[in-house]
Amino acid sequence: MIDLGGEPFQYSFGERNEVYAATIGQPSIQFFGYKTDGVWLSQSQIDEAVANGLTTNISNYLMAGGLKIADVNNDNIIDQNDRTAIGSPFPDFTWGVTNTFKYKDLDLSFLVQGVQGGQLVNGDHNYNESKRFNRNVVENRWLSEMYPGDGKTPYLTNGVNWMLTDYVVESASYASLRSVILGYTFKQKVLNKLGVKTLRLYASGENLLYFMGQNYRGINPEARTTSGDYNNPLVNGYQRGAFPLMRTYTFGIDFNF
Repeated sequence: MIDLGGEPFQYSFGERNEVYAATIGQPSIQFFGYKTDGVWLSQSQIDEAVANGLTTNISNYLMAGGLKIADVNNDNIIDQNDRTAIGSPFPDFTWGVTNTFKYKDLDLSFLVQGVQGGQLVNGDHNYNESKRFNRNVVENRWLSEMYPGDGKTPYLTNGVNWMLTDYVVESASYASLRSVILGYTFKQKVLNKLGVKTLRLYASGENLLYFMGQNYRGINPEARTTSGDYNNPLVNGYQRGAFPLMRTYTFGIDFNF
């Protein structure tokens, strides 16, 4: 971002009050919020932090099973001053490889395509259906002081709003075997018998292989919400209710008389 009419930064907001920052000298869109540092494992851990001077003005923050927020400015106060850049929708690069091979009467063409780097804001985590039934969200979560899980996964209703933190910022990288086409062209002597000029059989497939970023917990890293609050050149990278990627197979015949 080069210029904002004299302002050093500008904040735009999504439907869940997540923040998109345009800052001079930085990418035109950055996700802006709280960095997380695991989960509050117990009330005694919270009491110890408070006894050591920790204070906050964030609603529902000091709750066992909720996300811990990193004290970015090291003032022992958890507040809006601890917000920082937590990701960007812009990939490092987009890539693709395509080629066609022929051997005698066979032909094979393919397209491999992907995106490396960049993140998205997974809005599905705002909804209890995702928090309860998405295995990638509920596995190893905090349940109680006796069953704290992996120390990184919060309980679904405890603590700070996930949507204001980097807990919902996930990898947007992917690699896909986007398409493969295998064909066979019949020889001239067969064409003469059939009374046609050309005859080719083919089979094709799309999205036969698909690899997603390791920390992505959704079903389609390419999906983005673009309506409402997201119809804005300074807001991008949010997804909610994405449709799954379709894997398709096609068989066909090409011929000319």
